Amino acid sequence: MAKPQDFSKEVSQRVNRYFSDSFKRKKVREIERNLTTVSEVSKEYEVSTTAVYKWLDKYSRDRKRGVKQVVELMSDTRKIQDLKAKIREL
Repeated sequence: MAKPQDFSKEVSQRVNRYFSDSFKRKKVREIERNLTTVSEVSKEYEVSTTAVYKWLDKYSRDRKRGVKQVVELMSDTRKIQDLKAKIREL
């Protein structure tokens, strides 16, 4: 069974990291351009998804204008294009 001393060791070894505003803006732009996702940024830099969403709220140009970003799976987009092509044929 874990003892309270064991937990205090883990907490003291944790290091707070700070990311520059330019880095956060760069990652937000990548997310907006669909080059990466929130979860990918979160995993790659070991940051919580909540923190990445806060970056989006603070640095996103689209969110300030009230623009909503629609995310679709590539397969869904392809299916829609195929269905539209069938409709044109008919």
